[in-house]
Amino acid sequence: MPQANSAVSNHAVLTIVSPKDGELLPADRNVMLAMKVEQFELGKLTEGSGQNGLAYSKDGQHVHVIVDNGPYIAVYDVSKPVDLGKLTPGIHTVEAFASRSWHESVKSPGARKIITFYVGEKKGESPVAPGAPLLSFSRPKGEYVGDDAKMIMVDFYLTNATLGPKDYKVRVTVDGKSSVVDEWQPYHVHGLASGEHKVKIELLDPAGKAVPGPYNATERTIVVK
Repeated sequence: MPQANSAVSNHAVLTIVSPKDGELLPADRNVMLAMKVEQFELGKLTEGSGQNGLAYSKDGQHVHVIVDNGPYIAVYDVSKPVDLGKLTPGIHTVEAFASRSWHESVKSPGARKIITFYVGEKKGESPVAPGAPLLSFSRPKGEYVGDDAKMIMVDFYLTNATLGPKDYKVRVTVDGKSSVVDEWQPYHVHGLASGEHKVKIELLDPAGKAVPGPYNATERTIVVK
């Protein structure tokens, strides 16, 4: 079993080695994602794992890899490329950021990277405009059972925007009930009943209006047992 780190790391440097941003990949091969992570030890339990009331991975710290705004893939070992399978022809995005054992993203400069690339043909417009505000959905995901369901974390990654009372905000909606978050910290949901639940996050501008962009409003369904 992984051993706990002596302290919670607030720093990480992540690099996507390949594909390169803007690269054209062949359509008849699986997409292989190569990464490098520095100043952050993968496979080690973050201090506090199992003590803060949040579901956590016993395999320790890892990287969340998000393909085309889908649910993340947890990667614990970057010594070899990650097989993303065959992707459809056209444009794609891959986002990756360091994650603590309980799946909270490390929110430090350099901890996250995003690239856009093509498969088979250079076709399609990028959903991620350079320099534009971007909200990425990380947690929750999947099923929560027993004690893991008592407190469920909503975590997101924010790029090119600052949250604050007079700045951008994130609206978190759980089963139709909304709260507005003005700090870049996880939001916690308590006491969900057994069954399916819908969790949505949306990026709002300082005037309270939805920020355009296909990734800036994302909804996931989770299951509590």
